[in-house]
Amino acid sequence: MSREGWKDFLHAAERSPALQRELNGCSETKDIVELGKRLGFSLCLDDLNQDAQAETISKWFEQSTIQ
Repeated sequence: MSREGWKDFLHAAERSPALQRELNGCSETKDIVELGKRLGFSLCLDDLNQDAQAETISKWFEQSTIQ
């Protein structure tokens, strides 16, 4: 389970303008997972689909004003 990986990734995204710019270029959830993995975060798309917090994380990305 990569819940901690997602938590760490979101924490980094909230604080890093460079990461925010990269996230802005992601058009699909799988792109976000690939970006996180490339940056060393333990992320898994299946965990998002199965985890109760998946909806919260997805809404955060949808509502995010990262530019």
